Amino acid sequence: MQVLDQAEKDWSQRLAGIFLREQRRGIEIATWARLVALTSLLAWLVLLDRSGENPTGYAVIAASGFAGLACWAVSRQSWFHPWMLAVFVALDHVIIGVASIEPITIGGETLPLAVNARSIWFAAYFLFIAGSVLTQRPVLVVWSGVAAALSWSGVILIILQQPETFTMPLSWLWHPMAPEEWLRVALHPRYVDITAWLTQVLLLLLVALTLAAAVKRWQGVVASQAATEAERANLARYFSPAMVERLASKDNPLSRPNTRVVSVLFADLTGFTRLCENAPPEQIIELLRDFRIRMEKAVFDHGGIVDKYIGDCVMATFGLLAPSGRDPAAALACACDMQQAIRDWNDDRANQGLAPVGLGIGVHYGAVVAGDIGGGGRLEFTVIGDTVNVASRLMHLTRELSAGIVISDEVAGAALSTDGESALTGFTCVEAMSLRGRDGTVALWYRRDEIVDVVAAE
Repeated sequence: MQVLDQAEKDWSQRLAGIFLREQRRGIEIATWARLVALTSLLAWLVLLDRSGENPTGYAVIAASGFAGLACWAVSRQSWFHPWMLAVFVALDHVIIGVASIEPITIGGETLPLAVNARSIWFAAYFLFIAGSVLTQRPVLVVWSGVAAALSWSGVILIILQQPETFTMPLSWLWHPMAPEEWLRVALHPRYVDITAWLTQVLLLLLVALTLAAAVKRWQGVVASQAATEAERANLARYFSPAMVERLASKDNPLSRPNTRVVSVLFADLTGFTRLCENAPPEQIIELLRDFRIRMEKAVFDHGGIVDKYIGDCVMATFGLLAPSGRDPAAALACACDMQQAIRDWNDDRANQGLAPVGLGIGVHYGAVVAGDIGGGGRLEFTVIGDTVNVASRLMHLTRELSAGIVISDEVAGAALSTDGESALTGFTCVEAMSLRGRDGTVALWYRRDEIVDVVAAE
């Protein structure tokens, strides 16, 4: 349980890091979008404001641009925290609120402040709420809506305090009134519509909540996609690309331990210790990388699973997820392809003036226990049991028999029944052979390989 809790904690931290990185990118995009929008508004304002009587618009554009650049600069600092964005969001709405209580002048005459309640400034709140979406934080979008509602409410309350400004009580809505009377009141320059104000506040909050829900949904999709890709990357350590696609469509396909009948293959480089004696670290790593690439391709080409790498040894299984009667034959064919891959690799190494390598392979067929094991914060899917031990022992017998491949009689019999005698071409049968750590003897088959002789002669 502690292991799972730690893994979940680590995943949450990685996901938080992903969101923080994307948030910073969103802030950068929002900053550029704001500058483009403000430039467009500036051009429109210059076109309309022939008299230059109302400098408020220019001040708002300048202040909003400065606030956006400041937010972007802060987000790039190491001491940046997401909560700091709430300050900049509030600042945006304060700027609009201040602009909304500045009197409008037309032809040298100042209009009643109540006219500002019907101006275009209210629409600017929606622009900033939409911009907060790019921060990719639902709570910040909601805060933007709340800040806008508070700012606009403050504007209306200030306007209502002005001399000669009047309004009508809400009860007016339920009393009949002649259209002429209604128009006379509604169009009066000192009239403030309380119902319009409450409706505007409601719209600001609803828009913010809707956009916050969309951002929350987006975060869920990103988290789900990231988890899926992490699972695929983990599965790709063991399975071929085709098998990864198959497993990705299932829920926890490997979570329950169970007993299965599979073919187990061990392949070990021979001559590796000798090659590492005087080789630089970079050459050793390159050797192991080239070895694993070739072994992995052979395993995946025959539908197998790479269980693990142990230094210069690879363990693979066949038939673990989709067992069939051809699993032993597939493991045997894989072993032969591995030997061919080593031959081709040695040709390349010879052209580079490098010493050849050899490969000893052991294959057994039988029951194993499969499941997730591990501890200390790390889980690993693997197979265990006597079948695994026998396959490992057969691999070690390759040195004693000077063989490239050693297989159990179970593998040989199953391969004969599916692929015929051609499957065992070049193999020699040993009726009784003892294995280290096991009582009695076993029947096995082996095939000598010229690689073994070349490496032994080095």
